[in-house]
Amino acid sequence: MPTTTEDQNYVYHGSPVRSFEVVTPKRNKRVQISNKTGEHEVIFDDISFHATPYKWIGIAYTYHSKPYEIDGKQAHYNMGVSLYVHEKKLTIYGFESLEKSLEKLYGDGGYLYVFDKKDFFHTKGLGNLEVITKEAIKPVSIERITDPVKKLKELGVEFEFIDLSKPENERDRNYY
Repeated sequence: MPTTTEDQNYVYHGSPVRSFEVVTPKRNKRVQISNKTGEHEVIFDDISFHATPYKWIGIAYTYHSKPYEIDGKQAHYNMGVSLYVHEKKLTIYGFESLEKSLEKLYGDGGYLYVFDKKDFFHTKGLGNLEVITKEAIKPVSIERITDPVKKLKELGVEFEFIDLSKPENERDRNYY
């Protein structure tokens, strides 16, 4: 059974809710802006379920994207993490303060799903810090994370704050 620290035999998947006992892969599509043309290009499009060998990234994905009204539109608190560069840093897209935004994103806790690493593989188009499976799979364990921010800090994660209430950050607002 996995412990609270990373183990090279496991991969992790975070979720704000306990949503499954068995994973059924679904279509995932990744798009990036081409450096050559400036156009969006598909870099991954397949039936898959994604995880990471890094527990801190799994915990980062326990966030709840909550709405916030600004300028008559609905924007959302959000989180960003690089799946390409192993830098223990989360970008928190929020309103007013880092602390308030962390509470909105992580205050309800979440779930960390732990899987056997041997059932996952890396493929072209994904970040260096993620792996997939194409098969239905059952987690080795499901851990309730009541205080994700505390766990992230214990694991050495830094937080960068983008205040979406500032006009200069309007382009980062996640409108729905």
